[in-house]
Amino acid sequence: MTQIIHRSCPTCEASCGLTMEVDRERGEVLSVKGDPDDVRSQGYVCAKSQAFHHIYRDPERLRRPVKRVGGDWEEVSWDEALDAVAARLAAVRDEYGKDAIAMYYGNPNGHNFHTQIYTQLFIGMLDTERFFSAGSVDQQPKNLSSELLYGNAWLFPVPDLSRTDFFVCMGGNPMVSQGSLLGAPDVGREFAALRERGGHMVVIDPRRTETAAVADQHLFIRPGTDALLLMAWVHELFARQAVNIGALADRVEGLAALEELARPFTPEAVAPRTGVPAAALRALVDGFAGAQRPVLYGRIGLCTQAFGTLASWLVDVVNLLQGRLDEEGGAMFARPATGQNESRGEPQPLQHGRWKSRARGFPEYMSMLPASCMAEEMECTGADAVRALITVAGNPVLSVPNGKRIDAAMDNVEFKVALDIYINETTRHADYILPSTTQLEHSNYDFLFAAFAQRNFARYSPQVFAPEPGAKHQHEIFVELLARMNGMSASDLDAMMLDGLVDSVLPALEGVGKEQVLAASAHHEGGERLLDILLRVGPYGDRFAAGGEGLNLDKVKAQPHGVDLGPLQPGVLPQMLNTQDGCIRLLHPLLEADIARLAAALDEPAPVLVLIGRRHIRDMNSWLHNLKNYARGADRCTLYMHPDDAAGRGIADGDVAEISSAVGRLAVPVEYHDGMMPGVVSLPHGFGHRYPGTRQSTASGQLPGVSANDLVDDDALDLPSGTSVVNGVAVEVHAQP
Repeated sequence: MTQIIHRSCPTCEASCGLTMEVDRERGEVLSVKGDPDDVRSQGYVCAKSQAFHHIYRDPERLRRPVKRVGGDWEEVSWDEALDAVAARLAAVRDEYGKDAIAMYYGNPNGHNFHTQIYTQLFIGMLDTERFFSAGSVDQQPKNLSSELLYGNAWLFPVPDLSRTDFFVCMGGNPMVSQGSLLGAPDVGREFAALRERGGHMVVIDPRRTETAAVADQHLFIRPGTDALLLMAWVHELFARQAVNIGALADRVEGLAALEELARPFTPEAVAPRTGVPAAALRALVDGFAGAQRPVLYGRIGLCTQAFGTLASWLVDVVNLLQGRLDEEGGAMFARPATGQNESRGEPQPLQHGRWKSRARGFPEYMSMLPASCMAEEMECTGADAVRALITVAGNPVLSVPNGKRIDAAMDNVEFKVALDIYINETTRHADYILPSTTQLEHSNYDFLFAAFAQRNFARYSPQVFAPEPGAKHQHEIFVELLARMNGMSASDLDAMMLDGLVDSVLPALEGVGKEQVLAASAHHEGGERLLDILLRVGPYGDRFAAGGEGLNLDKVKAQPHGVDLGPLQPGVLPQMLNTQDGCIRLLHPLLEADIARLAAALDEPAPVLVLIGRRHIRDMNSWLHNLKNYARGADRCTLYMHPDDAAGRGIADGDVAEISSAVGRLAVPVEYHDGMMPGVVSLPHGFGHRYPGTRQSTASGQLPGVSANDLVDDDALDLPSGTSVVNGVAVEVHAQP
């Protein structure tokens, strides 16, 4: 007997609504379609919507723990695996100290509510200073700029696409990503609506992307120079006396100092480095100023470059200086139902530089060291040696710069454990692999992505299939390991999580006691009980009032197509600010030091040829490459080159050429692409499935490709945030003999 289930797609930030026809008795998904009644996506889905049910069915996905025995793998019981792993980790900690354990935390964790809510417990109790994550090859410059400006590292301004009339996109490709840090199901529909209402769209990118193809104007820019262009934009606003902050004027500090720092960055001064003519920049500033509701947006291309923090900060600064921050059609702030964007009360010290890496002395940010430091930390010897490594749903051998070095350095580590569902390029080194359930086997809630969505919403996704007997969710693996390492029970830790959350929310609940909170949420279990409490105390919650009209988890569950909480609202930023004086402080010593570094870059010669990345609608880093339905079609791991660049080097379309950098050399097919800026080449991210000992036959057989990260120097970092510089890498390309 078949059943219809509604849930959201967990594969990307858009979180589109799905209608699934399933046979629960046989554990089969019969169809996955867009939900026409979903409050946000209204029936739209992309190719990624099929991914999570193909992962569920993948015969090479691990379903039970495995232990390395010689050169092979042997299934073991959960008790045996958890006891052995916890004992070894505890022994390392007790003998060598907590920092002898290193951990890498991967991107898929952000797509699982239960994992997210228990992650802080796991990180906090391990307490290692050698914590690495995918964030430092992604969004950390945006975290840092938001923390400096607003006092909250996760408070990201979102371009209000549905109401803007002049959209400028830098370093992003929403037509493929479906809107990274702007969560927009069917972003193409938003762009079409923008044009229909007479709006204008400009894309600034080194490649004529899929998004640039639907824009009114595309400006080429040399990779890594976005901060120069944006500083010139700021210079123009001051030079024209066109700064008009609007409603936030009384809350902004540092205008005069910013004006002085921007003086050297004239449009003429930056044009030779950016490749954007001064006249084109001034025309852009004119167009933006002449629009009623313009907005500037920047994404991963701005983050993963030498001046990622400055570029990310300047996007907000430009919007602020022109009165487009916290205004309709401008850069606005989502208010997720679980309340994570609300002010946290007492401002906290900046999460920066509280300790440093052992090898090069690089400061931490957000309790993390740069992922690019991972190999060198594992190469440390003596008292500073890494004795144990935990990887959690991540594949740094392919996802982090100079992955070959990480692969080799893992041999230095005595004990390795992976929390993962695959034997991939990284986990093949593990002594134990502990696989969790997949999305169809647990419930989910769109927690993280609601914090930067185009429209406020709440969405619960029910479990589709019961897990195999004895299977464990990832947060349960966290708790079981911690309990065994610390002589506690899993129930003790769950109680600690619950008590900690209740104690943290009580100050915001006038006239409500702990017993009332516990009693009202008691019919939910585990992570769902925590979710219920968060919803009740969030901005739309019922505040634990009996019969109240606000949200709780039961009400969200009762709306299978999602709960629409309305468009983003202007004027919410002041109450969300978590800075010391309730003001937006434009400048900070970290920023001022980096502006001096940027000024020095004005006189640096540009490399002849540089590398950038790119994404494909059927790719999600390296996650989806073992799915046969996603591996079909033409080779996607090709080097895009402008025909003139290729022909001038004697390389024909389709030839295999050699691309080299300061740290690596690869052979890759060349694909002519006249949408590339001359002097720029592009190679996709997430490939390189060529290592022996993996068990992903589709990835290694049909989509091996090469790893672009093998060309990226792990010494090159955005200095304030520690983010890897993966865009703007100097390379050479030669025809093969």
